[in-house]
Amino acid sequence: MSRLLDLLDRIARGAPSAMGFTAAAQRPTPTPLALLVWMEGQGDAVDTRALAEARVDAVVLPRGAQDASGLERQVKPLEQFAWGVEVEGLGRERVEAYRDAGSDFLVFPLEGTQADALQEGDMARILRLPTGLEEATLRSLEDLPVDAILLCPSEPEGPMTLAHLAAIANVRGATSKYVLVQWGADLTARELEHLRNLGVDGVVVKVHQGTDAKLPALRAQIEALPKRRPRGEQRPAALIPRVGAPFPGPRHEEEEEEEEGEEEGL
Repeated sequence: MSRLLDLLDRIARGAPSAMGFTAAAQRPTPTPLALLVWMEGQGDAVDTRALAEARVDAVVLPRGAQDASGLERQVKPLEQFAWGVEVEGLGRERVEAYRDAGSDFLVFPLEGTQADALQEGDMARILRLPTGLEEATLRSLEDLPVDAILLCPSEPEGPMTLAHLAAIANVRGATSKYVLVQWGADLTARELEHLRNLGVDGVVVKVHQGTDAKLPALRAQIEALPKRRPRGEQRPAALIPRVGAPFPGPRHEEEEEEEEGEEEGL
């Protein structure tokens, strides 16, 4: 199983309720949000010490790193991390090449990705999307053969606004898949808490060669968030009704009509 998917699964489940002090000590509390780094430099120039000190959960290599022939050299410094690649025009041959190189996940857009390449397996499948999705696309998310959605809000360089949160919540409410959010500006503790409360599973930040001095502070803010309740204990997500699907009426009214019909027949 993908290391990233395993982490996201533990985050979504929340902190387990332990019985007694021994059980509590044996069950580590999952981080409230996964922290992914989107590298803007090449993998062989990454400051892995900075990434390790910030306890980064996963590293995303940019599109410039998708030449499979040179991938081994680029990812060698990243062996201690779960790493993946952003891919345009994803096909089966590329999937096999990245799998052989040790990729933990792949990030790809909606357009140009071959459906034949998306097979459930050891690598996580992450679909990268903007937040301003049409209703038809929102309805299709749950049925697509992907494991997670990476949202890239418009104008992510300034403070997070209520409009950003509404757009993220719109996608979160349309699917039970893991949701990651990419953000370009510094995230405050309050913004991180809002994202966590919406049901976001992780954040993705862009850095240059892993040298961003703000990563340790961001990790500290994430770890300081209140414990996350398991997703099943959170308020139920609003489901978007499908076109043409029958709308279920109140069950108690149907039962009353049936009882009246039986009484009239007596």
